[in-house]
Amino acid sequence: MSCEKAQDTKGETIPPALVFQKSQRPEIIVAYLTNLLENQDGSNLYYLRAKAFFEMRNYQKAQEDIEQALKQVPGDVDYLLLSAQIKGQIGSIAAGIEDAKLVESSGLASTKLYMVLAELYFNNHEKRRGYSYLIMVQQAGIPLSEKPIFHFFARQFKADSLGALQSLSMADCQHATLANAYFHYQIGRIPNIQYQKQILAELKKYPMDPYLMHSWGDFLVHVGQYIQAEKVYKQVETWLPQHPGMHLRFAQYYMNRRQFDLAIEQLLKIPSGAFEIRDALFSRALIQMNVGQKSASIALLDSARKIYISDGRFTALYDRLVGKRIDSNRISQDTAQQILP
Repeated sequence: MSCEKAQDTKGETIPPALVFQKSQRPEIIVAYLTNLLENQDGSNLYYLRAKAFFEMRNYQKAQEDIEQALKQVPGDVDYLLLSAQIKGQIGSIAAGIEDAKLVESSGLASTKLYMVLAELYFNNHEKRRGYSYLIMVQQAGIPLSEKPIFHFFARQFKADSLGALQSLSMADCQHATLANAYFHYQIGRIPNIQYQKQILAELKKYPMDPYLMHSWGDFLVHVGQYIQAEKVYKQVETWLPQHPGMHLRFAQYYMNRRQFDLAIEQLLKIPSGAFEIRDALFSRALIQMNVGQKSASIALLDSARKIYISDGRFTALYDRLVGKRIDSNRISQDTAQQILP
């Protein structure tokens, strides 16, 4: 009797372990590992499921699983590298860089690691450091599968963002980053019917991709479907609750709709250390000015202009609100001073 096949009480047949030796859909791997995790625990199981969730572009679930794996084996380089990739997608860029640098400090040298670091630094607005890792990818040899993303970032780092975006096609959408860039850029540039057909086909393949979903929301705004767009944005927020860039985009949507209370709610979710905090503070000042809170706007601008000295937006709006006249002679003198060696 012990040799007989046990009845499956859950009504499903668990795939054999051979699924990991063949190319399989990540959904099948997730189902298999979920069944295993009901009866046993192990960091490797959480890592493999996190990897499958990442391939499905379900970044929230991937983050939960990789955290479980790292709790059990904190220093595993494979776990850390996947963690870096996931954190880059959920908006925790600085934490992702820390994980990737730990992998690099272990002595691991791989094109995958260098590519991950290049993308993380690009998203962290550190183009010089990102480009240095892209050069390392080139020196090590660019894998065929990574050539599209390599050339995309190469043009971005060389200040050819428009050329990078124009070079993308549907054939590049197998890579998550390129798919997100393609659909964000193409709104209004290709016929609406064509865009809708393309993005809905991708969302059918990756229904949990928050960036594709956000682009779908942007498209709905483009065609005037504001109520549906807001529902989409709210769904994206549940998937990326700590992404400062997304909170800024949602705030801009509400500002354009003159729903200032909802815009402020989004702006206040952006942490002080995020790159987006400068735009968030300026947007808050604009909102306070528009709703008649002139004193609050002046106080915010007065503080911000002292912190972000090089950002002339704060000083210009502050001078406008306090009624300060701009000395044209001083502007000419300052301009001349800036171009002197």
